[in-house]
Amino acid sequence: MSELQTTSKFTSIKEKSDKYILGNYGRFDVAFEYGAGEYLFDSEGKQYLDFMSGIAVTNLGHSEADIIDSLREQADKVFHTSNYFYSKEQADLAEVLIVNSFPGKVFFCNSGTEANEGALKIARRHGVNKGIKDPIILTMKGSFHGRTTGSMSMTGQQKVRDGFGDLLPGFDYIEENNNNHLEEMFSKYKGRIVAVLTEPILGEFGVLPLKDDFLLRLRKLTAENGALLIFDEIQTGVGRTGKLFCYQHFPFTPDVMTLAKALGSGFPIGAVIIGEKHIELLKPGMHGSTFGGNHLASKVAYETLRIILSREILPQVEALSEFFFRRLRMLQETFPNLISEVRGKGLHIGVVLTIPSKEIVAECLQRGLILNSTNEKVVRIMPPLNISIERIEEAMTIFESVLSGVKV
Repeated sequence: MSELQTTSKFTSIKEKSDKYILGNYGRFDVAFEYGAGEYLFDSEGKQYLDFMSGIAVTNLGHSEADIIDSLREQADKVFHTSNYFYSKEQADLAEVLIVNSFPGKVFFCNSGTEANEGALKIARRHGVNKGIKDPIILTMKGSFHGRTTGSMSMTGQQKVRDGFGDLLPGFDYIEENNNNHLEEMFSKYKGRIVAVLTEPILGEFGVLPLKDDFLLRLRKLTAENGALLIFDEIQTGVGRTGKLFCYQHFPFTPDVMTLAKALGSGFPIGAVIIGEKHIELLKPGMHGSTFGGNHLASKVAYETLRIILSREILPQVEALSEFFFRRLRMLQETFPNLISEVRGKGLHIGVVLTIPSKEIVAECLQRGLILNSTNEKVVRIMPPLNISIERIEEAMTIFESVLSGVKV
């Protein structure tokens, strides 16, 4: 791909980055400097529609005034003390999370990976309490749960685990949406399964939703076998699917839920919600975090949730989603040789192509639309939750124009 920016300002940023920053990201040649609502502006002043939201992070768009005000207000008071002391901001955030999810308690950390590491320790502790010598934790084959050693071990996708030698033992992987394989795994490891950890929608695997009957069977089997059901809602949580949490689309509750990404609107924070039956699993001193849920992070996360819950954003997501999926399926009819499937829930959308998606995403970026390529042939679309139909239509016009230039 040719450079998107060639002027001296961007060149300086790129040269300095290449010189001093580890090259472990495949970056596009753009440096963003500021944002407003659904728009981002690069170092040369070019405007882009942001339909990636920092990978489901900036769910309220950029420069939301109330979040900025809350950040400034808290910054004038105190950033950080320590979890050795009480914090009003942390207590307020924990309350709104529990009141709007399920009875239990919250552990705060800094990221999704850390939240999943916390869930891993809870699952293993559950196994120790039950006296299981060789515990097994099941996840999905297409799952992604993070980049640390523990979360990589949980991740089902082999490409994430390759190149790092032996990881943690005690994991196996279910073929997603395969009820027979699910039953086989519970039969194979009968008496040893301590938890099943899953995303309700497999994001990095191409925005693949788990089917209702599969999840219902999973909930039944975990309950019958005394295993924890852990939902990784790091990407689906905080309104992305039209409910505050994706599990609320189903007639059951997980035992544990992990959150991060949009919880802090871009300010790093993660959380683990532990159901009331299991809050005694971790005793004082068994787990902790220096920065987790500090005053500043908790204040921003609380304000994020307050806005989503008070502005009727969730019903809007449902209506926008219906329009968006209808529009995308019209594109599928127009380009049947290019689009094989449109899937997802709410504003968490995957467009499955018949060709590699990275080139399509790169061309959309050239034309001022930010999308994401995942699982080789999937375009992942995640606009802000408060996007308008007009901006959706603007984005779809760009997307359609890019597809129309592709020869298959």
